[in-house]
Amino acid sequence: MYSLKLGIGLISYDRPHYFKQVIESLEKQTYLQNTDFHLFQDGAKNKFSGRCGAYRRNIKSCIDVFTNSKLPNKGYHINKLNVGNAINQFEAVEYLSKKYDYFMIIEDDVILSTNYLRMIRILIEQYLLEDNNIFSLGLSFTRLCKLQDINQNLNKVKLQNMHWWAECWRSKNWLKIKPYFIQYYNLVKAVDYMRRDPFIIKRFFHSHGFNIPQTSQDAGKDFALFKTGLKRLTTVVNRGFYIGEVGMHFRPQTYKRFRLGEQKPFEFESDKIIDRFELI
Repeated sequence: MYSLKLGIGLISYDRPHYFKQVIESLEKQTYLQNTDFHLFQDGAKNKFSGRCGAYRRNIKSCIDVFTNSKLPNKGYHINKLNVGNAINQFEAVEYLSKKYDYFMIIEDDVILSTNYLRMIRILIEQYLLEDNNIFSLGLSFTRLCKLQDINQNLNKVKLQNMHWWAECWRSKNWLKIKPYFIQYYNLVKAVDYMRRDPFIIKRFFHSHGFNIPQTSQDAGKDFALFKTGLKRLTTVVNRGFYIGEVGMHFRPQTYKRFRLGEQKPFEFESDKIIDRFELI
């Protein structure tokens, strides 16, 4: 199991009721050794419009949740203004990729199984140390097998280019995709992220043969992976649960349509002893 330093960037804005659940799931992890936690907290007043998009008390509550947590080795990266999700995440990735060989980006609306970080380290050693074509690792948030087939797939992983909300990145592969992501980033960095122009972004994607309806910063990373041919690796059985029913890209109807509330169980007793995964 990979035992060196792992940096974790927590992406936070104004949802302390969700963020508290993220932190609680991290406090329960079975392996927290050699792990640094960094809060990347966005601000309330919009950098571009000058309007307040969030209550300052919610921003403070998120910072307090992190400060009062039992997590070790805490670092703070607080934006005085609201720069938006694209800039906040980009700054997190840039910082972490320069400090750690492997790092995780965790968004503010997920619950992780108690062995999530332990198994991420197993996957780092088994795959990221060996395969230069794998960009990131995740333990999935959507079950990729039938409910009745869970037990036979607990140690199975597969290559898939869906992004997840708690991914482990390989820093040197970020450098490979960064030039392509920057092409997307240049379209959104100077505007209010929530008011980005979807037509310009889609036209840019389409000009490169990348045809998807999404225009988020996650889509920007998907585009960069498309251009480089790098892959994501994820477990077949999810060990994470997405709780963001209401947020930037989700509403209750969307949450229900994607059946994200049905992705239980995601905790398994055998995860305590799994020490190897099989690629299918």
